[in-house]
Amino acid sequence: MEATPQTDAPEIGLVGRMLRVFYAPGETFASLARTHTKADWWVPVALSAIMAVVVAQQVMPIAMKASMAQMEEKMKDMPAEQREMVENMMGSQEGGVMAKVGIVTAPIMTVLMLFVAGGILLLLAKVMGSEATYGQMLPVYAYGSLIGLVKAIVVTPLMVSKETIVIQTGLGMLFSDELLQTFAGRFLSMFELFTVWQAVVTALGLAIVGRISMGKATAGVFAVVVVLVAIGAVVSGLQAALGG
Repeated sequence: MEATPQTDAPEIGLVGRMLRVFYAPGETFASLARTHTKADWWVPVALSAIMAVVVAQQVMPIAMKASMAQMEEKMKDMPAEQREMVENMMGSQEGGVMAKVGIVTAPIMTVLMLFVAGGILLLLAKVMGSEATYGQMLPVYAYGSLIGLVKAIVVTPLMVSKETIVIQTGLGMLFSDELLQTFAGRFLSMFELFTVWQAVVTALGLAIVGRISMGKATAGVFAVVVVLVAIGAVVSGLQAALGG
């Protein structure tokens, strides 16, 4: 059965749509299905980009410090000049080059992800026979990505207080450190509360705005999530092997 928006529901403004994503996402997407503007995607993504900068400023020094600690053994045999260059690049302080790069690229990647994800959602919609447009799929992802703001608010203070970028909020809490070093452990640990929450909200948006069944939308979105998580697990393993 197709998910169709309520035609008699009251109109909801931009702020109302963003707030309802967290407790009544169906109302947000029903309103979005009736009418949308460019503000429906650029305002949410702007908020996410700003938060990405804040998180990067807090977390990058911690990440660089951890990477330096892991690379110390490899750096022992380096010439003094090369060692100094690596230390400047990956300095544990905010002045480190890599930390600065991370802070600059965080909002850029947030915006790029919007356009890529919008395209993926449009492809899913077309495969399922929807007449949805790219302009509709951009806000579907943008609103769903607001779940990431909650994750940032919850997880970032924990990272800072514990001085680690590894904070488990899902299946990873059940695994030993040894299992988390394997592909299976990394793969399963990435299915955490906020990832699943965002996927469910996005699937609901795809179903309502694209006028397709919730079952098909959920299957499509979670299939994409599984692929992305698998890629993330592989990349994480390669980074660990290289001392990252």
